[in-house]
Amino acid sequence: MKKITVAQICEKYGMSRKSFYYHFKDKYDLVAWIFDTECVAIIKEHSFTSEQFFSTFCGYLYENRSFYRKVLKIQGQNSFSEHLEEFIYPLIQNRLKVMFGQDKVPSICVDLLTDGFVGSIKRWLLNKDCLPPEEFVSILETLTEKIALSYSQDEI
Repeated sequence: MKKITVAQICEKYGMSRKSFYYHFKDKYDLVAWIFDTECVAIIKEHSFTSEQFFSTFCGYLYENRSFYRKVLKIQGQNSFSEHLEEFIYPLIQNRLKVMFGQDKVPSICVDLLTDGFVGSIKRWLLNKDCLPPEEFVSILETLTEKIALSYSQDEI
């Protein structure tokens, strides 16, 4: 991705640089737009709190892993990793609200699980022999539920 330039993107798709920058801040903004656009279909298919959502979401990442492996390696400002964290945060927050049966959950729980989930996704996809998405999601959901339940029991 670092080797691909905005000029190359514009040339390939027959658009001017001015038109590109009218729609996107940079090539990383384009990656975020692709992700958001494709994930909207998944979100429409499943509610944020649905267990099926994470399976479908991880299935999407797995099917497109050659692309996401490349963009996940890039770090820094406006990186896809930052965008993924912003995308995942409300999903984790809503899932915990349902699990706790509360309207509000401590942000430290959401932060911890978001960081863990995003870090796990990155390690999973970047591993050349990554698990099938069903196995990955099963492990992740089991751990998330155990952590959340442990926390909620300590709070009560």
